[in-house]
Amino acid sequence: MIENKEPTKYAQLIRAIYVNRAMIISFLALILMGAYTGYLLFGNNSLEVLISVKEKRTSLQENVQKLQYENAKLQKQLFELKGLEP
Repeated sequence: MIENKEPTKYAQLIRAIYVNRAMIISFLALILMGAYTGYLLFGNNSLEVLISVKEKRTSLQENVQKLQYENAKLQKQLFELKGLEP
């Protein structure tokens, strides 16, 4: 009786995965790192959001300074109208 020693397709696939396991793991790690980098750059807590929040904070601080200056001028005018010295 002669037996067929040719490996099946499934066995060939398993062997190919085993032989190339380092390359497959490296490829998957690269994919995950790329996805994580994309999330950092474009996600909810991304670099773009951080920059826009800093710009908004700067503009709000400038607005607060302008309003404080205007408030001081108006208080001075109010005291002058009441006849008080500032």
